[in-house]
Amino acid sequence: MKTKQLFLDIAVVFTAFLFSTLANSQTTWRVNNQSNYDGATLFGENYGGTPSFPVFSEIDDAIAYPNVIDGDTLHIEGSTLVYEDATITKQLVIIGPGYFLAQNENVSNNTYDAKLSRINFNSGSEFSQIIGMNIINDGLTTHGTIYINVNEVTVKRCRIERDIQFATQLSGAYILQNFFSNIYNTNAIVSNGLTTFIPPQDVIFNNNICQKRLVWSNSSWGTGTLLECNNNIFDGPENELNLEFNTGSFQNNILKAPGITANINSGTNNNVQYNTVSLSSVFTGTTENLWVPSMATLFVADGTADGIYQLQSGSTFNVVGSDGTERGAFGGIVPGNRYNLSGLGAIPVVYEVTTTGVSEAGTGLPVTIKARTNN
Repeated sequence: MKTKQLFLDIAVVFTAFLFSTLANSQTTWRVNNQSNYDGATLFGENYGGTPSFPVFSEIDDAIAYPNVIDGDTLHIEGSTLVYEDATITKQLVIIGPGYFLAQNENVSNNTYDAKLSRINFNSGSEFSQIIGMNIINDGLTTHGTIYINVNEVTVKRCRIERDIQFATQLSGAYILQNFFSNIYNTNAIVSNGLTTFIPPQDVIFNNNICQKRLVWSNSSWGTGTLLECNNNIFDGPENELNLEFNTGSFQNNILKAPGITANINSGTNNNVQYNTVSLSSVFTGTTENLWVPSMATLFVADGTADGIYQLQSGSTFNVVGSDGTERGAFGGIVPGNRYNLSGLGAIPVVYEVTTTGVSEAGTGLPVTIKARTNN
């Protein structure tokens, strides 16, 4: 009982951290799918919830709760269970604990990520953000996807197994610092499948690690446009077309996989500069284009699933990009815009809790908590 109470107290302390850190949000709410919340008589008391401040068991429980309003934050806690599909109809910030937590150091006090099979951003969710979630396939072909049906949605620091799907004729989408897994042979972004589809405007695709294609074109609706596509690492299928779209800025990217080709701005290579490629014929003649015959001389030799995409500091091929910082997902002038290992959100992370297990009269139970902040 004392152990359980200790961890409930830690959860309360961490929630206080969230309140102080997420200053722009009105209220931060907890979601844990092992909570006993039922919306009637149980309010997640087994995880520290109360009738006035419940711990919800699913994201949709929070959406349905009248006191959760536009501008609030949902903190999705790590779990051994997969969260149910969610449909967002309010303007919210949704933050999970990240991914690859068993691999990278000092990222979590446990290894539990927040797995979600599908999330829909529907009417009312404009200007929402999803951060630090693990979007997985849980048995259906519709799983592993983020469905964006409204304007101005940010997808940031998530691991995505399938893709991000857009509804027609949207404006404003920000795809930042994500890890697109190669578990499924899909494009990173896709249309809703309609022949009348009109691609979204003002899409920014920056600082992602992408093990997929980014072929944003179709015979029915033509070629889509990205406002920016900068500081990404593309490691999709080898020896084939990986990139096809129009863009106002394609710079500081690394095309890592052997033999991958690109068709940017209808092959004109306008707005293409400061990129590193694995095939000598790609982007020939563009400003500061760099061909690396063997990417093993540029990237670190060992590491975690996302750590292996870090560059060797002493490599002669590790040259700066257009902004004077390194190329690829870990580059960029603003530290908070760079890829962050494990997709940690910009909130405090408690990564170690230790105690003697012995409570003394007058001093109580000594507990040491180690935490770090993230950009």
